[in-house]
Amino acid sequence: MSSSSSAISHLSNQTWLSHPLARLTLALVATLLWGSAFPLVKLGYSSFAIAHNQPFMQLLFAGYRFSGAGLLLLVLSSIIYRKTWQFSFSKSLSIVKVGSTQTLAQYIFFYMGLALASGISSAIVASAAPFFQLIIAHLLFADDRLSRRKLLSALLGFCGIGFYHLMEHGWAFHLGIGEGLMLIAMLFSAYGNILNKRNVSQELPVLPLTAWQMLFGGVILIVIGACKVGLTPFHFSVHASILLIYLCVLSASAFLIWNTLMAHNQVSKVSIFLFLIPIFGVTLSAVILNEALHWYVAPALTLIIIGIILSNRPERT
Repeated sequence: MSSSSSAISHLSNQTWLSHPLARLTLALVATLLWGSAFPLVKLGYSSFAIAHNQPFMQLLFAGYRFSGAGLLLLVLSSIIYRKTWQFSFSKSLSIVKVGSTQTLAQYIFFYMGLALASGISSAIVASAAPFFQLIIAHLLFADDRLSRRKLLSALLGFCGIGFYHLMEHGWAFHLGIGEGLMLIAMLFSAYGNILNKRNVSQELPVLPLTAWQMLFGGVILIVIGACKVGLTPFHFSVHASILLIYLCVLSASAFLIWNTLMAHNQVSKVSIFLFLIPIFGVTLSAVILNEALHWYVAPALTLIIIGIILSNRPERT
């Protein structure tokens, strides 16, 4: 193994990744990137002339995005590890499992649900992801059981998101087909994160696993979309191309950071940060799309911050 590969392998196994400050910093970066995707995907839809009732165009757009992200990570992986991975059946199975859930299934249901539901209702349902992760971790990991404090921190985060969106929507909430599909998407998202954590090993570390699973899921999304609308229905203007490239970099960076955190931390220590994604999305939408930024963002953010602090406090012995 080369010296650079040894250094990266050494760093990836360091306990600093589970330090509260490192966990906070990296989680903030990942959720900020994901939050920026909300307004920029909307800009991308406009730039590529994708209507809200064109799910196959949306899936093709998503496929371009995640395939590009996977290719970027494969290039990075080849530079860092300076080796070609010899794939066994178990490695290939891990890629298929994680890619089918974390990328493919999640975004099929996500885009279908978003086409049938309002953005507000979808965001409320999306805040269920941390709960799903906590429950799945409780069932699968003996050292990551639900405690009263973990449950309280998740409830505080959910209350923060729920308060914002209920105020925005006039204290009304309707669970329709679109919201149901979004709920399924969040379940696949949570399960995909858990699968990634379980399948990370010295044979296939976080970086190559994330790269290959995103490429696998992205290619399948392209195939699904292309079956209906063809491979190149879009007009790639300079503006649209820059947006797509940014979304590829965003996805590659956010998923790599998040999967690394999941691999080196208890699920309950990381999941609570997912509540920040809608807050970042709202704030950045106000800046980028000139949407109204209302007063109730402040109390919602306060509840989420309290939940994050509570979740990351050291356990009493």
